[in-house]
Amino acid sequence: MSIDVLLTWATTRFAAVTVEHHPRRVGQSAYTLRKLITHALNMMTGFSTLPLQLASLIGFGFTVFGLLVLAYVIGRFAINGGSVPGFPFLASIVAIFSGAQLFALGIIGEYLARAHFRLMDKPAYTVRLTVGREADDGGVRAP
Repeated sequence: MSIDVLLTWATTRFAAVTVEHHPRRVGQSAYTLRKLITHALNMMTGFSTLPLQLASLIGFGFTVFGLLVLAYVIGRFAINGGSVPGFPFLASIVAIFSGAQLFALGIIGEYLARAHFRLMDKPAYTVRLTVGREADDGGVRAP
């Protein structure tokens, strides 16, 4: 897990500190390209709903594309008076339904992700400052 993610669980107030970075004197990093890619994918999918939102947008785009192709096929049928060609009609129907499925999966995924984020061990709130009285621990003392 990344320290940046853990920090966002407890506060929204951050400050930047300039740090001098020096080259490693002994040994090599244990991070290979594969480990770095795996870490990046875990960070993108584990703490963000952006991939799910992208899936929803792509699904919506496919649905709109399928509807446009269907409108073209039916419009061509109405203008030319011929029969509706099989492949373009079938392709438009497949695009509409596959896009609708991807869109629905993205929406369901977002609901699941939001429920997951609420169930994680992150605190619901933090007390920054207690004013006007001493902290009350209810008479319970730590051993």
